[in-house]
Amino acid sequence: MNKYKFVMTKDGSAGLYNEDLREIYHSNTGAAKEACEKFVNPVIKSGILKNKNEINILDICYGIGYNTKYTLLSLGDKLKINIDALESELNLIYLSPFIEDKTNDINLCLFLLSKIINENNNEELIKFIEDIIKENGQYFSNATRPFIERFSDYIYKTKGLVENRSFLHNIYYNYISNKYNSDINLNKYTGCEFSFKIGDARNTLSMLNNSYDVVFLDAFSPQKDPTLWTIDFLNLVKSKMNSDSILLSYSKSTPFRSALYNLGFFVGKTILNNSDIGTAASLNKNLIISPISDFDVSLFKTRAGIPYKDPHLILSPSQIIHNRIIESNSSDLISHTKFLKQFK
Repeated sequence: MNKYKFVMTKDGSAGLYNEDLREIYHSNTGAAKEACEKFVNPVIKSGILKNKNEINILDICYGIGYNTKYTLLSLGDKLKINIDALESELNLIYLSPFIEDKTNDINLCLFLLSKIINENNNEELIKFIEDIIKENGQYFSNATRPFIERFSDYIYKTKGLVENRSFLHNIYYNYISNKYNSDINLNKYTGCEFSFKIGDARNTLSMLNNSYDVVFLDAFSPQKDPTLWTIDFLNLVKSKMNSDSILLSYSKSTPFRSALYNLGFFVGKTILNNSDIGTAASLNKNLIISPISDFDVSLFKTRAGIPYKDPHLILSPSQIIHNRIIESNSSDLISHTKFLKQFK
């Protein structure tokens, strides 16, 4: 976690700043706000949930979990949600149940913890809590404080040999129920599932055999790290989607949208207050509420629309960027600047 610094975004939800890439997870205007506006609300508005009692979601670049958590918070009591999360760093998965996310939902924290404990070494999780959470208390949810201080002691006393159900039962009744019993509903997330894969998403995605109704693509910006924005990775994502799936992202990058368009997706804009705030893509035209304009499509046919490429899904970010520059410089396509002059 040395390369990350905790920050508080403007809506009061906590985030992380990656010092290597000089980029914050989610928007500085509000991590929780962005998760709702650019991911969860567009799912609801798209109509994809109509007549469904169960959906499969692929959360690419889970980070500290905002998109997953707000999806569960908004829809977890309405239908069965199965989420597969891809993340490169296990510590971010560990962090996600505890971060100040403005949900104030202790059951959401316990739900994620139960899944994390099922799949990982408890002692590693405890060490992470001791090293990170106790040193950065102001960035963690008040909802978790009744048991966070005693969490490590409890696991150590049982020597880590504790079943998930037993763990949750004891944590709830020893540290939470007296104070929160009237406010929480233990059954809200009973029908939901959450699992995760750690590693480069270009590799871990190929291990998943599910077909997804919704894909969240929330990687670092294409200009900083294009590895998960290439036409080749997006083609892999496409292979995991069905004909009525929708992909959502905060990015409005022309190479990204161009790649989707060239892969046969119907491409649209996520609109908020008449502003373009993100991208929606689907193989079903009816799921795209605000299609891209003729100007956007024409822009794809310029040098600006040349997609990032990574044919074997192994190149470094710098190699992908370098190769695109070479392709652009040698291309016969019209330049972005010249296109804008002609269009006007």
